Amino acid sequence: MFINLDREGTVEGLQYLLEQADDDENTLGVLILACDANAFTPEKVDEILKQYKKPVFGGIFPQILFNKEVLEKGTIVAGISQPVSTVVIKDIGDISIDLDAIIENAFEWQSLENKTIFVFVDGLSQYISPLIDSMFNCWGLIPNYIGGGAGSLSFERKPCVFTGEGLLEDAAVLALADIKSGIGVAHGWKPVAGPLKVTEADRNIIISLNWRPAFEVYREMVEKISGKSFDNTGFFQLAKGFPIGIVRMAEEMVVRDPISLDGNRLICVGEVPLNSFVYILKGDKDSLIAAAVKARLLAEDCYLKTLSEKKEKSLTTFFMDCVSRVFFLQSDFNEELEAVYAGYPLLGALTIGEIANTGKDYLEFYNKTSVIGLLED
Repeated sequence: MFINLDREGTVEGLQYLLEQADDDENTLGVLILACDANAFTPEKVDEILKQYKKPVFGGIFPQILFNKEVLEKGTIVAGISQPVSTVVIKDIGDISIDLDAIIENAFEWQSLENKTIFVFVDGLSQYISPLIDSMFNCWGLIPNYIGGGAGSLSFERKPCVFTGEGLLEDAAVLALADIKSGIGVAHGWKPVAGPLKVTEADRNIIISLNWRPAFEVYREMVEKISGKSFDNTGFFQLAKGFPIGIVRMAEEMVVRDPISLDGNRLICVGEVPLNSFVYILKGDKDSLIAAAVKARLLAEDCYLKTLSEKKEKSLTTFFMDCVSRVFFLQSDFNEELEAVYAGYPLLGALTIGEIANTGKDYLEFYNKTSVIGLLED
């Protein structure tokens, strides 16, 4: 895998990097990670994407990662030297779409064993969970999965998924690559209140907890634990330190990020199932950085298990980390990035939700979580 960077984040820079990848006969597919500050739009980039001859996939994110750097502007183009097949799913929020049928036919006749599926989706879509469920129902855990939610910190819906059909909104692109990988997932948030039953919910909106308005319950607990008040602290400013954890049959809970309010309803990134049990979570600098290290070690261990022989390989670290972890860690995020960097080339993004399987347990859409893929070239 070769990785090129345009620090200016221009349309001309994107076109130049794609031309370089096209000229490289070893490149069979291209991953694009771009910053929201580039201000890419379909009008600016669709013609470039549609004319490109090789499979294209990726997304626009609040920030991107290049080795030990966090970039607020710029574009990464990574050329993949293994066979790549892509499938584009448009209008995933359209409930009339048969996602199972699309997924079943997506990579017909191709073996998924020892391969990696990159998944990029509009992070503000309300129907991410059905997509994840369809992938798991159809493909199980035969391949590894890694990816994340694309989008803007303005939380304004706009085209953010790179495909060979253009830059799309409310869409997903799946890229099956003949790449061995190891995946690690960890978040470092610990329960401090609960359990609470989700007694009313609408996809990513929690309406009531324990049969009471959701924000009333959440507010009581967070203000008691933090000693602060939502009356004189912005909702997200306080809530970023107190995410919600969904109980799963696994080692760690799945985290949901409350990002805003609709009256007394909590609007989260990602679905919260009705009748599930949740906890209020809390973390600190040390627990979050330790979790990122844990994710890296899990990825390394997972990768080593795929090897039939101890042979030196060229590796790349692919780091999908939630942008709200950066809000929480602030300047300390550099320590997390340093802890994840293992000497291999590193690329990644700060995402609006993360997608991965945890070893051989399950496939999930996460918030506030570090997801690390160790990719074999």
